[in-house]
Amino acid sequence: MQTASLVQDSADPSYQVVFLSDALSVLQALENDKLTQLAKALQMVRQTRRVVLQWIPAHCGIPGNERADELAKEGAVEDQPENSVSFSEQKTIIKALMRPRTNRDDYHTMSREQQVNLIRLRTGHNRLNAHMNRKFKLAPSPTCACGQEDQTAEHILQRCPLLDEERKEMWPSPTPLQTKLYGSRQELEKTTPFITSDGLIV
Repeated sequence: MQTASLVQDSADPSYQVVFLSDALSVLQALENDKLTQLAKALQMVRQTRRVVLQWIPAHCGIPGNERADELAKEGAVEDQPENSVSFSEQKTIIKALMRPRTNRDDYHTMSREQQVNLIRLRTGHNRLNAHMNRKFKLAPSPTCACGQEDQTAEHILQRCPLLDEERKEMWPSPTPLQTKLYGSRQELEKTTPFITSDGLIV
C-alpha cells in the first residue's frame, strides 16, 4: 500500500507500473478486490497508469526481492510507531470506504496536485509533524506549533488556534471533518487552498 501511495505521488511520467510480489495469494485477492484498502490504492494508480501485478518466486536470488525480505525482517524486530491517525480520522476514512460505489467522489475531478494533497490528508500519510515524527523521526516532535495537540490533518482542519481566523473565513459555520475531506468539489476546493495558503506542506 505504501508503494502504491509513492507511485501515486510520483511525478515520474512512466505510463506502466509493474508491482512484483512473491505472495501469490495477495495478488489473487487483489485481482478480486478482496483487500479493500490496497485494491482502492491500486485503483487510484490505475487512473493515470497501466498497472501490472506480477508474481515472482521467493528466495530464488532475485536481488530486489531478497532485499525486501531483509528489510521486512529488520522491521519485524524494531519498535513499531504509534498509529498517527486518530480514532476520529479512522472513522471518517471507514465511512468513506463504506459509501455505495454509485456515489461519485469529486476528488477524481480535481487537479493532480489537489488529489495528492487530499489523499495525504485523508490517509494520514503526509508531511505533518505527527506522521513525520512517529513514522520517520524526521520531525523533532509530533506536536503542532500551537503546542496544544499533535499536528494531524484533523487538528489543522478543525481545531488549531493558530488557524482560527483563516478557518472561520473559509468555513463561516462549523463544518464536519468528513465534509472537508469527502464532500462535494465545492467543499474540497476550500480544503486544499486552506492547507497550502498557510505554508503547510502535506
